[in-house]
Amino acid sequence: MAEAESDDSRHRAKVYCLNSNGQWDDRGTGHAAVQYSPEDEAAFVVVVSEDDGSQVLLQARVHMEDIYQRQQETIVSWNEPETGVDYALSFQDAEGCTDLWEQICSLQGREPDGAGGTSDAEGASSTAGSAGADTALQLPAAELRNVAAIADLLSEVPPFRRARLVELLLQSDYVPQLVRVFGVAEDLECTDDLHHLYGVFKGLVLLNDASLYEQLLREDLVMSVFGALEYDPDLHVARAEHRAFFRSQQRFKQVVPITDEDVLKRIHQNYHLSFLKDVVLPRSLDDNAFAALNQIAFSNNMQIVSSLANDETFLQSLRDKLADPSLSSEALHDALRLLQELTTIAKQLQLYNRSTFYRKFVEHACFAPLAAALRRPEPEIRLCALEVLLASTQHEPALLRTCILSQRPGYELCHALIGVLVSPGGTGEKPQASEVLRALLDPDAMEGRERDEFLNLFYDEFVDKIAQPVAGKVSAGTGPLNGPTNGTSGARGGEGGAGSAEGDDPAEEAAGDVLSARQHVCELLCFFVTRHTYRIKYFILRNNVLCRVLRLAKVRDKGLVLAAIRFFRTCIGLKDEFYNRYIVKNRCFEPVVAQLLANLGRDNLVHSAILELLEFVRRENVRSLVAHLADAYGERFRTLKHVEVFEGLLRRDAQNNDPGAIGPAKGPAAGGPGASSCAVGAPPGGRRVFGGDEEDAYFNESDDEEEAEPSADAVDDRQFVPRPVHAAADDRMERGAFSHEAPPPRLVPGGSLAPRLPAVLEIARRGGASSPPLVPPVGSPPNRSPPQLSSAPPLGSPPAA
Repeated sequence: MAEAESDDSRHRAKVYCLNSNGQWDDRGTGHAAVQYSPEDEAAFVVVVSEDDGSQVLLQARVHMEDIYQRQQETIVSWNEPETGVDYALSFQDAEGCTDLWEQICSLQGREPDGAGGTSDAEGASSTAGSAGADTALQLPAAELRNVAAIADLLSEVPPFRRARLVELLLQSDYVPQLVRVFGVAEDLECTDDLHHLYGVFKGLVLLNDASLYEQLLREDLVMSVFGALEYDPDLHVARAEHRAFFRSQQRFKQVVPITDEDVLKRIHQNYHLSFLKDVVLPRSLDDNAFAALNQIAFSNNMQIVSSLANDETFLQSLRDKLADPSLSSEALHDALRLLQELTTIAKQLQLYNRSTFYRKFVEHACFAPLAAALRRPEPEIRLCALEVLLASTQHEPALLRTCILSQRPGYELCHALIGVLVSPGGTGEKPQASEVLRALLDPDAMEGRERDEFLNLFYDEFVDKIAQPVAGKVSAGTGPLNGPTNGTSGARGGEGGAGSAEGDDPAEEAAGDVLSARQHVCELLCFFVTRHTYRIKYFILRNNVLCRVLRLAKVRDKGLVLAAIRFFRTCIGLKDEFYNRYIVKNRCFEPVVAQLLANLGRDNLVHSAILELLEFVRRENVRSLVAHLADAYGERFRTLKHVEVFEGLLRRDAQNNDPGAIGPAKGPAAGGPGASSCAVGAPPGGRRVFGGDEEDAYFNESDDEEEAEPSADAVDDRQFVPRPVHAAADDRMERGAFSHEAPPPRLVPGGSLAPRLPAVLEIARRGGASSPPLVPPVGSPPNRSPPQLSSAPPLGSPPAA
């Protein structure tokens, strides 16, 4: 260490060190100064104890990195890169702090500032008063003898001086000079110099500057840059063959002529950039360099897509090429790949620009020719067309719906799309086709008028074609029938069941591609059941679709069995009595129970799915299904003891049948026996008057279970007509007129409380009520009108003696 400086150059300061608990430890007070050590060829911040001049409290090397911060006026803090320890010097006066700070900045070659920790641009690229920095940062001449010094300069430049270095490189046109030096070194076969030039060009790339990348990727320089990066000294082979590989793989093909030179330049630059990032320097690039290169590619893509979307000539040429029937398979595939790449890049655009892009494509009818592409035998062509449609629906499905509706009366695109889903072959394309149809038919993404128009079109023209792989030959439409539903006659009297549905049913066993189609169709039907309400309900019931789908539960393919059970579970999950009556009448549980018994000894997914289905019925107490399961399969369930689901089902049925048991009593609302007719003399709404325990059970009934439902026997012979619009209003008026809420208890002679009676009996006993006369509900028959009630005594009057 150099000889101790005079006391005038030292300043009194206290040393702090950050401990592992995040607290500052006091290391003592002394005199601080910056001293140079000839032995180490480095400068150090040294603090000597004021009590003992021979004790050094701190000796820290001055680093060239921008790690020092000046806080307030009297504190300098930093983090040691080698040890990771935080230090802080708190000076007695601001003058001492300023003196030390200026010495550190001078050693680093930058101008001191008041706050410390300046950014690269503020600390290194300042032109005013930066003469000292310019003097410290000088570029060696671009000559072969200086390549080692240039490599060292680029590899050791601190972050705060990079901006200034890039400025000097661009001002002096340094990169083309380095390219000429590389040519000389390669001609002379100077291996050491070539290794140094690899470090030079790698250092240029790691400066992470967009303007510098523009120069490195110029058409006249890029091949030399790739050549210099072939001579990696860390490789065990002589050198990489980047240039030869690039020339062998480069294939620039203009599917549609592009006249904009700026677009062509950006396309080439993106290709060169991708090759540099993914092939030449994948191991050497840090996160910052990757981010900078990706940002340039992103900016170029935005400009390319925006320019092409506004080029009317380009769009019209692309549309004509896609619609050309004489086009070869290879040319059509290239055109579709171009369209696919444009839609992929468009995903990165902002919402407004992305909407403009797709709107331009719809205006030029670029999606209409995709119908012919979906019918081509080449799977790669169909897959490209599906990817384009999927990207469009992921952005805005309404655009594709508009395109389909404009094709009336043929609707070629929708027919072709459904054909890909249901036809044999093309297993890898069916997921995309299913996703496109799901997006098109999602009512939550439609407006009111569009929803009705498109869904009516779908159920009139296409739903039967989608259901055909799982339901065989069915009829389209959702209108009511004048007779029983298809295939239900075979299930009368409890015979047959789901497996005996009549009609043109699908084969139970099929090839793998047919099984894939059936699974995706089952998933779509589940989606329709949960979203399309009455339309899919009437289609399923009039064509016996549920029974036909459940026939697939007999196949050997477990994936298809699970798909059929999942569709069945979706229908039951709606807890719709319309579905429940249909299930009971057609014994739809028959194939499900058969699968349960076949998989008893196998703890597999089929067994678990069926147990979950039965547990749902028990937990939600779907009364009509609970009663059906107990009546039809009770004897089988009593023998199954490996889980508690079956015992719970039977116990639930017993509770529903026993009025005194816990839970609501079984009655007309449960859809059980006797549901088709009400008791003689029962009050409106199908209620009966009970006494004792029956009265308590009456008050425990929920409002949702009040209305009587027709029995399962009446399902076949009734028409499936949508519920009238005024039916809900009638129900509300009826519930208001015959409320089951009991009046407050009344006193009887002797001071005891009279027993609480059902609402109807209480009204009859009192002979009147304080409320206005009740009005019969609209449309109710004359014999359901309540008696006219006289006015009741005023509230609070004393009881009669």
